[in-house]
Amino acid sequence: MIKQWLSFVVCITIIISVVKTSFSQTVVTVDPSIKYQVFEGWGTSLCWWAVLAGKWSDTNRDKLIGAIVDPDTGLGYSIFRYNIGGGDQPGHNHLTKGNGGAAVPGFKPTETGSYDWNADPYQRAILLDIAKRNNNCIFEAFSNSPPWWMTKSGCVSGNTNGEDNLKEDYFDNFADYLSEVVKHYKENWNITFRTVEPFNEPNAGWWKSMGDQEGCGFKSNQSKMITELGKALAAKGLSPQTSVSASDESSIEQALKSLNTYDASALGYLSQVNTHSYSGYTSRVQLAQKTSSLGKRIWQSESGPLHKDDNSNIALWMADVIIKDIRDMKAQAWIDWQVCDPVSTWQTITANHSTQRFSYPVRYYMHAAFSRFIRPGSQIISSNNNNTIAAIVPERESLVIVTRNGTTSNASYTFDLSKFTKIGTAAKIYLFSLPGSLVAKPDFQLTSSKQLTVAVPSQSIVTCVIPDENAVNISRVASTNSPVDNRVPRIMLQGSGIKIHNTSKRTLHVSLFDLSGKIICMQDIPGTTNQTLMSTLPRGIYIIRTISDGSMKETIQQLSVL
Repeated sequence: MIKQWLSFVVCITIIISVVKTSFSQTVVTVDPSIKYQVFEGWGTSLCWWAVLAGKWSDTNRDKLIGAIVDPDTGLGYSIFRYNIGGGDQPGHNHLTKGNGGAAVPGFKPTETGSYDWNADPYQRAILLDIAKRNNNCIFEAFSNSPPWWMTKSGCVSGNTNGEDNLKEDYFDNFADYLSEVVKHYKENWNITFRTVEPFNEPNAGWWKSMGDQEGCGFKSNQSKMITELGKALAAKGLSPQTSVSASDESSIEQALKSLNTYDASALGYLSQVNTHSYSGYTSRVQLAQKTSSLGKRIWQSESGPLHKDDNSNIALWMADVIIKDIRDMKAQAWIDWQVCDPVSTWQTITANHSTQRFSYPVRYYMHAAFSRFIRPGSQIISSNNNNTIAAIVPERESLVIVTRNGTTSNASYTFDLSKFTKIGTAAKIYLFSLPGSLVAKPDFQLTSSKQLTVAVPSQSIVTCVIPDENAVNISRVASTNSPVDNRVPRIMLQGSGIKIHNTSKRTLHVSLFDLSGKIICMQDIPGTTNQTLMSTLPRGIYIIRTISDGSMKETIQQLSVL
C-alpha cells in the first residue's frame, strides 16, 4: 500500500512539474499611479449595415441592437458613427459594395432643390433605436463624399484620376451641407453629434469615379475644409457641443503627416484627431505625442483585418491591434469599421438581411473580451507588458487586466499588484479561445503580497476582473448622490483669467471655446483641486465644457470676461 501511495505521489509530482514547465512565466507590474488616457468606449460605424438592418422588423432589429449595445450580454458598444451620405447623380448605379448598403442616400439631391429629410430612413432608424436604448452614447457624423453636384467628376465615388474631387469654390457649400444635416438631426430627432468628420481616407488616392462606394480625395486644403466646417457649426449655434474631427486617414503614419500640415485656424476648430489603424503602425507613439501636445482627443475611428484572410488568426491579430492602439497610440476610443460587415473575415456579428437573423463569429467573442469589461470612463493605467491592457473601471468597481497570447505556446502571467493600496482578494477570470467562445473560469486568489498568477493558454485572451478599492470608492461616491460629487464645477474669474475648482473626486476634462466655436484650450483638472485654466484672456464671452470621468457627465457654461 505504501509503494502504491509513493507511486501515486511521484506521478502527481511529475504531472504538476509538466504543467508548470509547459507555461512560460511572465511577471507584469501594474501601477495605478501611472495614468494614461480615460477611455471613452467602443463602437462601430453605422454604414453600411444599418442601411440594410434598418429594414428589419422592430422585434428583430431590437434583438440585433441588443447584441451590439448591451454591456452584459452583448458587446457593450456606446460610440456610433453616422454616415452623412452625399448621394450620387441620377442614373449612376455603381455603389454596390456592402450588398448594396453603400448607396447611402444624400439629403440634397440637386443644387437648386430643397433638402429631402425623408432620405436615409433605415440608417436613421438604427441610430434612433440606439439612442432610445442608451442615452449615454457618443455620436459622430462623418462624410465619405460631398453630394455629386459639388464634385468635379459629377460622381460621389471620386475623381477620374483619384485626385481631389470637391470643386474649388464649394468648400463653404459642403460645410453648409454637413452642418445643416447635423442641425436638423438635433432639432428634429434630438440627436446631438459631438463631432463631425468631413473626410474619409482623404489621401488614399483610390477614390475614382464609377467606383463601388463613396469616396473623395482631399490631398490638399484639409485646413480650409476644417475651418469652413468649424465656422458653419458656430454660425448655426451648434458649437461647442458639436465640433470638428479629422482626418480619418487609412494609415496612422499619414494621419500624423496630415495633422502636421494643419494651420492655426484649422487647429482652433479641431477637437479630435481620428485615424484608421490599417497600417502605419510605427507612428502610433508619435501621433499620440503630437495629439497630446495639441490638447486634442485621439480616436482609432476605423479598423479591420485588411489583407488578412484566415478567420481564426484574424481574431487574435485584431486583438493585438486593439492592445497596441490603446497602449501605444493612447486611443480614447476604439471603433470597428462596421460591426455587421458582409465579408466573413471582417464580421463581428454575422447578419443575414434576408432572414433578419444574426449569429456570432469568432471576432464577436474576441471583442467582448475587451468591451464588456473595459467600460466607458475607464482609466487606462500602466502595465509593463506589450500584450496587456490594465484599466480601473469605476462603472464596475474593478481593476481589469486583458492579456493576449497569440503564440502557439502556453504562458503563465503573474500580475504584481503590490502598488495598489487596497485590492480585492480574488479575480474573476474570463477566457476567449478558438474557434470562438468567451467563458467564465473559476476565480483565482491573490497572494498575501498582492500577486495574481493566471494561466494564459496558447491562442487565447484572458480577462481578469479584480475588485479595486480605489475604483470602488469613486463609484460609491457617485452612486450615493453625494452633494459634493454632483455639484457643477465652480468656475471663477481671477482677474482677466479663469480658475476652476473641481469639487468632485473625478477628473474633469475641460474645453474652453470662444463664441465662434474655436477651441482656446483643453485641460484635465484632477479631483478636489483648484487650477488656473487661463491666466489672461481678452474681453469677451466664452463657453466652458466639462466632462467628468466615470459618469461622463457633461456641463456647458457661459462666462463673460470684462
